[in-house]
Amino acid sequence: MADFTLSKDADGVATITWDVTDKSMNVMSFEGLETLNDLIDDVLADDAVKGVVITSGKDTFAGGMDLNLLAKMKADAGDDPARGLFEGTMKMHGLLRKIERAGMDPKTNKGGKPIAAALPGTAAGIGLELPLATHRIFMANNPKAKVGLPEIMVGIFPGAGGTTRLARKLGAMEASPFLLEGRMVSPDKAKGKLVDEVVDDPVAAAREWVLNATDADILKPWDAKGYKMPGGAPYHPAGFMTFVGAAAMVHGKTQGVYPAAKALLSAVYEGALVPFDTALKIEARWFTNVLMNPSSGAMIRSLFLNKEALEKGA
Repeated sequence: MADFTLSKDADGVATITWDVTDKSMNVMSFEGLETLNDLIDDVLADDAVKGVVITSGKDTFAGGMDLNLLAKMKADAGDDPARGLFEGTMKMHGLLRKIERAGMDPKTNKGGKPIAAALPGTAAGIGLELPLATHRIFMANNPKAKVGLPEIMVGIFPGAGGTTRLARKLGAMEASPFLLEGRMVSPDKAKGKLVDEVVDDPVAAAREWVLNATDADILKPWDAKGYKMPGGAPYHPAGFMTFVGAAAMVHGKTQGVYPAAKALLSAVYEGALVPFDTALKIEARWFTNVLMNPSSGAMIRSLFLNKEALEKGA
């Protein structure tokens, strides 16, 4: 069965449900990405569809990316693993950007379809990066749930647009605990930062929202004219101080030996100086750089793959 399935109702709301049948928690695979891409094309092309809700068939939303995929992307590229990793990452960016732009006219920013995420529970890694590309995130009022971008804990950083989107949404200072420390928080602490609304029934609330959303509601701040980064871009006095402090903090904590934190900071700093789509390319380039670093490979193996095997009793 496909990881993502689509249903459409009489009111014109399409619901895309993520449910990986053989896993207790949804993880993103290549097949999943391709299915999701096809379903997004379908809903954007269907005039009967007024809006889209992306949710999960489980009581959690998603646990991130299947990190075995990163090794596969490298292996599939043969003699040029960096190219394979960069192209694979840019493919993910392309899909999430398609969701974010939602068919709107590139000149007027009008005519797009509202797409909301309804998270029944925990959302980590790409399980948050995907919702960040939608226009509104509704999360269940579930005290057991956690939401965040923990990639830095396994030696990488959020490479599917999470780094660029969160830094532009919150500003470098506000985003740093989530990006540089991989902090996972409960829905009430995530509200207004990582998610937009905490409600009892996220699917119903998201459905209601997409039926009433306007062109202005679905335009991301960074796609609007005159966007300014919260807290100041690197060339702004306040922004400059933030980046100087963050660089010192990262070096103090890592002593220069963990490449992911430094690469993440570089991606945010360089990305803040250019338009959004160029920033995504910079993020993908730094993500590739980290994945090509042997120490990151070793951390992924120790902290993720071997840990998973140990937990299963190896």
